[in-house]
Amino acid sequence: HAVPSDSICAGVARALAVQHKGNVPLEEIYKIARVMRPRSLAKKFSGTVLEILGTAQSVGCTVEGEDPHDLIDQIHEGELVPPDE
Repeated sequence: HAVPSDSICAGVARALAVQHKGNVPLEEIYKIARVMRPRSLAKKFSGTVLEILGTAQSVGCTVEGEDPHDLIDQIHEGELVPPDE
């Protein structure tokens, strides 16, 4: 897995903490991933989404009321399919 750069982590953490007080809509994760995409090391957009979810988990956010790691598992298992962009 690609490891996001510190600048991605910092920017995402700031966006998540400031805007959502701990719980983030999934659409917002996609929106952040679109902004961070040029700096992402991931080959696919879903990889960038996984990076953002990992950052959300590390800063203690939930996404749609769920642990971000549960959503990461769902993406890996094909139960949750992020958009192509």
